[in-house]
Amino acid sequence: MISPKAIVMNPDALTDDVQVGPFTFIGPDVIVEAETVIDNNVTVTGKTRIGRSCHLLPGCIVGCRPTGGDRDDGTCNIGQGNIIREHVIIESGDADGPGTTLGENNFLMVGCCVESGADLAGEGIFANFTRIGRHARIEKYVRTSGFTSVEAYATVGAYTFTTGYSGIDRDAPPYAIVQGFPFRVRNINKENLRRCGFDTQAIETLKKAFRMIFNGQTGFPNDEQLLLAEREFDSEHVSKLIASLRDSAANPTGKKLQPSE
Repeated sequence: MISPKAIVMNPDALTDDVQVGPFTFIGPDVIVEAETVIDNNVTVTGKTRIGRSCHLLPGCIVGCRPTGGDRDDGTCNIGQGNIIREHVIIESGDADGPGTTLGENNFLMVGCCVESGADLAGEGIFANFTRIGRHARIEKYVRTSGFTSVEAYATVGAYTFTTGYSGIDRDAPPYAIVQGFPFRVRNINKENLRRCGFDTQAIETLKKAFRMIFNGQTGFPNDEQLLLAEREFDSEHVSKLIASLRDSAANPTGKKLQPSE
């Protein structure tokens, strides 16, 4: 099911039912699993593995050499069920560092960019021209609006939503709606939590905890605020939120993953 107008350097590395459109290039070290569709004018290079039931749309580039890199032996691992829309760019990992990883069932809209070594845990929806910086970590069920930029080494917590043009210049907590650059926590991401199966009580508890912890401030909450919330709420989700904030405060973005550290 490979178009005669496509160039596939190693057809044996593609499962029989993979579809490849015309004017697409697939490099010699690329592995593609069953039921995946690769449209026309797609480029897949490097040591890239694409899981089952993915769809790569025209003009996207996957597994390319990192910006400024001079080697092609970094890895890129795309889990099953990912939709990668037009003109998305996904770089491979650094040759001597961790690979670039996309978990299952992510949806990357037009023009998104995933830089070298980034880790997208899965179930994410990334609106047009979202940028995920080098070695950034995106936890599950994150939603972004258009032109969001996640800086290198920053983490976006699970279930969080970023508004348009947000700049995530440090770790963003889970369960939140964040806005601006530098970003500010505006509220809990109530609608996403509801859609992901959180009950009313869990959502209301998180809402009260957010008011106590953040109260409109832009930086990390101090430890006194976290201690008060820890004593006030008996909730696994509040405990996860507090643990995430403490980890971020103890390991500032840009420090905890630096090889020299």
